[in-house]
Amino acid sequence: MEKSIEKRWNEAFLDEQSLIAPKINDIYNQKSKSVINKIRRTYEFDNKGLLPMAGIVVIGGILLSETIIGAYGAFLILSLYFFNTRLLKRFKTIDVKSDNLTYLKNYRSVINSVSKATKKLFVFAIPLAILSIFALAYGVKEKSFLSNYISSDSSFLDIIGVGLIVAIVTGVIGFVVYNISTRILYHSLISKLDDIIKEMEELKTS
Repeated sequence: MEKSIEKRWNEAFLDEQSLIAPKINDIYNQKSKSVINKIRRTYEFDNKGLLPMAGIVVIGGILLSETIIGAYGAFLILSLYFFNTRLLKRFKTIDVKSDNLTYLKNYRSVINSVSKATKKLFVFAIPLAILSIFALAYGVKEKSFLSNYISSDSSFLDIIGVGLIVAIVTGVIGFVVYNISTRILYHSLISKLDDIIKEMEELKTS
């Protein structure tokens, strides 16, 4: 009789646990969906902000009599937009049929790869773009705002030297701006994602 009561109690406990587990999974599914949607929207908003910036550069170039350089600057910004758009497509390669924990881990891995690529862009690609603008300014030699800071007897090496200094300073500033903006825009969201992954791993092993 005692064994029968104990057996029934254990079976009831297991049934209760089987009911609780799906509820916990649903809670974590909702939490993870909410965080991922916020991260996705922030990435998209951040990237789309480059489009009006390109228009401002064109208008600024015209106002400062730097039409060619302004158009070139807008081209570089649009190239950055399409580069980022290509990076964000990595999120679509994640297998959505996998379990929630595996999906979140893969999503976190893609965030890391996108962050590394963006950091390299700020540190290396943007300074190179700045350097190319100075080279273009020397080649165009149009009467413009930038020409006021470039003497007529300046050699190509002089211009590249100045451009290199500006590029290095821009690279350092870009690195600082990248870290600050990433912390402001993404740090709290990514921290929440890491917490969800950690909690789910602990539940899985418990």
